[in-house]
Amino acid sequence: LDAATIYSTLENEIIPLFFAKNSKGYSPEWIQYIKNSIAQIAPIYTTKRMLEDYIDRFYSKLMKRSASLVANNYEKVKQITQWKEQVAEKWDEIKVLQVDIPDEIMHQPKVGSEYTIGVSIDPAGLKDSIGVELVVMRSDVDGSTQNYANELQVVNTDDKAIVRFELKYRFRKTGTFNYSFRMFPKHPDMPHRMDFCYTRWF
Repeated sequence: LDAATIYSTLENEIIPLFFAKNSKGYSPEWIQYIKNSIAQIAPIYTTKRMLEDYIDRFYSKLMKRSASLVANNYEKVKQITQWKEQVAEKWDEIKVLQVDIPDEIMHQPKVGSEYTIGVSIDPAGLKDSIGVELVVMRSDVDGSTQNYANELQVVNTDDKAIVRFELKYRFRKTGTFNYSFRMFPKHPDMPHRMDFCYTRWF
């Protein structure tokens, strides 16, 4: 509905107005349209609004994070540092035991059908610190590519501490696809993944 409204406005209002040029090579109606837009819209988009957006979206969050990190004599910083050391020490010991992909995906997947994809991992004692993603690359006929990352969810951990990850995946489009999985560390206090650059593709 929104797209249809935009296209209709372009086709029936904006484009005809823009190309209704006079002998001097410009459209007086279009110029008036621009002036009205500036007069009516510009006061709404003020520096105050911009600053409020920055404060709400970035600065306030950074202040809260900073306060949480320095609290109790930097207790959280020490916890994060200890966690990173544990992950770094155990990372190479993590084993991918099993990857389950339905045969239909490999041979003749159907658009709209849902498939369960599973990965079993021995986390080497880091069961709550591991994330797994399915990364799909779709190739178009013009040679361009599109990448999609879908995180698998933990569905259970057995008595041997083997963690099972699963994803309900649905193809939205036809095309040629390549895929891979990647494993990465997870921690609720890590602001973003680049903060701890460990990744394993498989």
